[in-house]
Amino acid sequence: MKHLITCTSEELALLVGLCDYPGVAKGILESSSGKKSKKEWDAILEATVNQLILKQYWNEEKSSKDENPLSEEMQKFIVSYVNSEQMIRCSNLDNKNTLMLHHFENETWLFHMIDRDIIHEFAYADEQEIAELMKDYYHFSTDEEHIPLKFRLSDKCFDWLSNKDMTEKVRKKSSFSPEEEHSFNQLIADLEANQWSLNNISHFYIPSLNDGPFLQNIVFFIPSAQGVWVAQYDEHNEKPVHISLRTLDQWNELLKGLEYTVSFQNT
Repeated sequence: MKHLITCTSEELALLVGLCDYPGVAKGILESSSGKKSKKEWDAILEATVNQLILKQYWNEEKSSKDENPLSEEMQKFIVSYVNSEQMIRCSNLDNKNTLMLHHFENETWLFHMIDRDIIHEFAYADEQEIAELMKDYYHFSTDEEHIPLKFRLSDKCFDWLSNKDMTEKVRKKSSFSPEEEHSFNQLIADLEANQWSLNNISHFYIPSLNDGPFLQNIVFFIPSAQGVWVAQYDEHNEKPVHISLRTLDQWNELLKGLEYTVSFQNT
């Protein structure tokens, strides 16, 4: 990867605003700091200008001539970032950060790590690095021998899955076989160990700033001592959510499949 910039949410919002995307800039600020009055935002952004000057992102001479104070390269980066038509979002509940991957141009993507909704790190990445970046981000490992486990759930039962108070209701509604019951019990134990939360990787298509984002694909998962639990939708009518315990090799193959999907959409 080729590092681009590291900046705060306030700095990123100001950079985006300077490139004539005030709505996007406002969204970045509110995501980080919540809603504030115009007077409060003006004070924050005024202080942020000094930070951009210190980082040499803000050209004071150009600013004095009422020109855009950002370099042409910085403006190109911001415009491509804001107008990216494909985005992959990777949540990780164990860490207080989020990995975003934005399509830049051709086979180049923007690696975008958001730390606590405060710090944003950007770098250029090649399309064929996507799977490896996601693999490194989650960095799953196993302590026990893998046992193939699987079962199915209805949409409603899957929605209830992250609520520990609904566990018995899911069990009752699902009419599991003995094998499925064993798999379900193991998943519940792993859910409890992961604070009853599922991670997910989401792939979005964003045709324009006024349309979308449209969800193209989503995969839910949590780590286990025996592998990685993965939940995916398929065409099974009554119980469309297929949940299975994958090996790490199968998990890595799934990530490669996601990489291939976004690569195919760029052709």
